[in-house]
Amino acid sequence: MIRAGRETRPDDPRAFTDSKRTIGIPSAASYPQHMDPLLTIDGELLTGTIVDRPNRFVVRVRFEDAPERVFLGDPGALEGTVEPGNEILCSPVDDPERATDYDAITVRVDGVYVSVRPAFANDLFERVLARDAIPAFAGYSCLKREPVLPEHGRTDFLVETPADETAFVEIKSCTHVEDGVAMFPDRQTERGRRHLRSLEALSEDGHETHVVFVVQRPDVERFRPYRAVDPEFVDLLARVQEIGVGVHAITTSFDPPHYSLRNDNLPVDMG
Repeated sequence: MIRAGRETRPDDPRAFTDSKRTIGIPSAASYPQHMDPLLTIDGELLTGTIVDRPNRFVVRVRFEDAPERVFLGDPGALEGTVEPGNEILCSPVDDPERATDYDAITVRVDGVYVSVRPAFANDLFERVLARDAIPAFAGYSCLKREPVLPEHGRTDFLVETPADETAFVEIKSCTHVEDGVAMFPDRQTERGRRHLRSLEALSEDGHETHVVFVVQRPDVERFRPYRAVDPEFVDLLARVQEIGVGVHAITTSFDPPHYSLRNDNLPVDMG
């Protein structure tokens, strides 16, 4: 479904088709070097209109006729994004064992595409890391995804540092924005709090650790943890930062069908 952006050829003749129009794919050559595509979605993307969201993982979308059930991979609140009437791009899925025939990819909000695929955040981070495109991780390289932690559980990445040591990195996808400020979480997250406690334990044992918020939309000026939604998460984040856990944020943009890095060092405001 997705592929690394470096595989895109400048002479790629493909186009993706939605229910209303055919849109040419921008070639990799059309991007400035710092905006080279990181990921490219293969196949067609269908444009529809959101009807409603019957549960956390399903959104009903009208393409041409009757509404279709579409899988929504982001269980967050998504207020202001997954709203009736908003335009959504979906990828058809040919799997008879699935209850839905489409995956939700991105929603257009005020002229900006907001990704609703949190799993892409890990793929995007891995690719910017490979390109040495994040100043805070200059010289780092990926050793393993989803490594088992010394005590229990897993984190998202085990990386090698420029000093030939190892570090653990946790990734969080963020899409909620208010007045140019990206905020996480947009729903209470016990899982997120558990991940921070794991980083805290690793840091106390002498390991280098980081958490990176990947904001999957470009219309932001800074990142701030969302105290009104989950004050315990915010307090934990401040606590782990004080003991040495790196807290970082980057932004990406989606220009169908390409994902690109937009800001490699989004300011973090701990409030």
